[in-house]
Amino acid sequence: MLATLRFPIMGYTRIRLVVKNGYKWLAELVGADLEVEVYEEDFVVD
Repeated sequence: MLATLRFPIMGYTRIRLVVKNGYKWLAELVGADLEVEVYEEDFVVD
């Protein structure tokens, strides 16, 4: 599932949600080979 970050991380705003863990999601930054953890209020699902 794709989403848009409210505030960029390293210049990236598009993420792919991978796994939900409580109130956080493991997400992949689209266009980078990085994974980050984000809170549900940090992004908007497209």
